[in-house]
Amino acid sequence: MSEIPGVRTRQARVPRGTYAPDFRLSEFSDDIPGFIVHPTDVIGTEQHPDLMRSIGCCQGPAGGDGLNLVCRGCGAEVATRQADCYTQNQVTFEPAAVCLSFSDD
Repeated sequence: MSEIPGVRTRQARVPRGTYAPDFRLSEFSDDIPGFIVHPTDVIGTEQHPDLMRSIGCCQGPAGGDGLNLVCRGCGAEVATRQADCYTQNQVTFEPAAVCLSFSDD
């Protein structure tokens, strides 16, 4: 749930430390194609300078107006944050911005 009083946000769609590819989209879904991660796992990004990309209901971004997170280092559009009352609570990375690597930690 949201930490902001009066703001309704769902539980995060995936657990911390995990990701899920989502490319099975339908016309009845608000999902965005890409790699879904827990919102608190995202580092090195900041809100898109075009604040219209972060519009949503209940003070959270809906993610329907394009990528709304940019790389803090270079400014490239990399992901979409969804966190309003009618979408999933997640960050979806643009597939072209992802390089999967694995470790044995």
